[in-house]
Amino acid sequence: MSIYSETNAQFILGLNNLSAILDKAVNWAKENGKTEESLLTATLAEDMYPLVRQVQISTDMAKRAVARLAGVDAPVMEDNETTIAQLQARIAATVEFMKGITDAQLDGDDERPIVVMAREHELRFTARSYVYKFATPNFYFHFTTAYDILRQAGVPLGKRDFVGPIF
Repeated sequence: MSIYSETNAQFILGLNNLSAILDKAVNWAKENGKTEESLLTATLAEDMYPLVRQVQISTDMAKRAVARLAGVDAPVMEDNETTIAQLQARIAATVEFMKGITDAQLDGDDERPIVVMAREHELRFTARSYVYKFATPNFYFHFTTAYDILRQAGVPLGKRDFVGPIF
């Protein structure tokens, strides 16, 4: 398997773990008289995105990375989720898309160009530098921030929730 197939597998694992974390958060909220809205709008700091946006960006980073590496279009999502169930559906749709990408589609030259349109400019990478310097760090930043928001809110999460099943 190529590093790009491994990247796809890692993102799928991370999204499945994020889904399990959200399930745990829903159950914790019900047991502790908290609202879903209070979790969805929670942030770590005033200048950071809330939980809902962290999950949206996590799915976007994963699906767009894999799509770029495979040379296909990523599915467009509206970023209009207002419930954890809707975020779960978004994660499931992202994972389904990513599972549909074959290893052969991801196989390719490490030096092939990847261009990302940022807010005000283009970011240019090789496939290898894109995975290591942009896609993977950004995915894990937003996944980790979602985990941290829920942990700070009181959801009893630990390392195993983040890492997921090892065996």
